[in-house]
This record gives sequence, C-alpha cells and structure tokens, in this order.
Amino acid sequence: MSCKKNNEKVVFNGTYKGKFIEGLTNQLVSVNAEIKFDGTDYIATNGTGIFAVENSQIKFSMAYIATMDYIGNKVLNGDYKFVIKGDSLILDRITSEINYKNQYRLKRMN
Repeated sequence: MSCKKNNEKVVFNGTYKGKFIEGLTNQLVSVNAEIKFDGTDYIATNGTGIFAVENSQIKFSMAYIATMDYIGNKVLNGDYKFVIKGDSLILDRITSEINYKNQYRLKRMN
C-alpha cells in the first residue's frame, strides 16, 4: 500500500522512486526522482522540506535545496494534486499553464 488513510485523512510515509516529467507538452524531459516521506518532513532528490496534505492536494515547502544546478520547476515546492493507484503515487503541480507539465510518477519502495 502506498499510503494509509487515518479517519479519511491520507498519511504518506516511506520511500517512493520513479520519474519527474517536466516541460511543454510537446517537449517533455524525464529524470529519475526519489522522495522519502516521514511524518510531515520530506527528502527529495534535490532538497528537503515539510509538507501538508489537504483533501486531494499536497503543499510542499522546501527548506533546503541540495544543489545549485537546478531549474526552478524541478524543485519539489508548491501545491500539487495527487492520485494514488495501488503502490503508485502521481503528483501534478497545480499551475495555470495549460501546455506545461510538472509531474512526478512514483512507486513505493518500502
């Protein structure tokens, strides 16, 4: 199970690995990604921070960026919609740009 519901509240815990997909819909780029959830803290491929779950959204607040050779859109920060399918977790950044994709497609590892 990729997460558990506690009185209808989704609780994320554990390590998820997969791909981060980003770019204009006709020019998508995919890179490896990993996120570890622990309580309200997370460790991502490119930094650490805290997160909060509300309904079907997660708000990520990155406190530390691990590398300076990043593109701002690749930092796990801001509001994302999430979908859980078995052991898979899909995170889509909430944005007003309709032709731009910022998505994590992950599977639970433990």
